[in-house]
Amino acid sequence: MRLLAVTDIRGTIALKEDDRIDWGSLEDKRLFKEITTASGVIVMGRKTYESIGRNLPGRINVVMSSRKSLSCGSPDFILNESAKDVVDFLEKRGYSDICIIGGQSVFSQFLDAGLVTDIHLTIEPLILPSSFNLFKRTDKLYKLKLENVRLLNDAGSIYIHYVAKVSRSKISGLKI
Repeated sequence: MRLLAVTDIRGTIALKEDDRIDWGSLEDKRLFKEITTASGVIVMGRKTYESIGRNLPGRINVVMSSRKSLSCGSPDFILNESAKDVVDFLEKRGYSDICIIGGQSVFSQFLDAGLVTDIHLTIEPLILPSSFNLFKRTDKLYKLKLENVRLLNDAGSIYIHYVAKVSRSKISGLKI
C-alpha cells in the first residue's frame, strides 16, 4: 500500500478538516495524479472525500466511513471496515496496487496495521497554522529506507519516497 501526502515542513497535512489543499504546489498535484492514476485505486476517509467534493477520474474511489451516504458525490465503494478488511475487499476484486490518500485517521490506521509499504511525501516550503499532522500518535518506531528525493520546483517543493521496512519496535525502552 502506498501512502501519498503533501505536508508543510512540520508534517502538517491540512489547515482544517475540509481543507482543499490549495496551498500545495501544482507540481505536487501533477505527481499525485500520475502516481494514483497508475495505481488505479485510492482509499480515503469521508472528510478527505468530501473536501475533494467528487470522484477523482480514472481511479477506483474508496471511502472509509461509517456513514452510508456522503454530502457529495458517489464513490465506487463506501466501506465501514478496518484497514486490513478494506485491503482484503479490494484484493478479492483484483486490486493490489492501492494508494492511501488521507486523512490523518486513515493514514494512521494503515500504518498501525502494518500495511504501508511506501510513503510518498511532498514537503512544501511552508509552515501552516494547524495541528492536523500526517499521523496520530503512535507507540511504535517505524524504520524507513529512502528511495528517492527530487526537487519539484524553484520554490523548494521536495518529493520524498520512502520504503517502509518490515521490522517495527516499541518506543518504550528503545535506545536511539
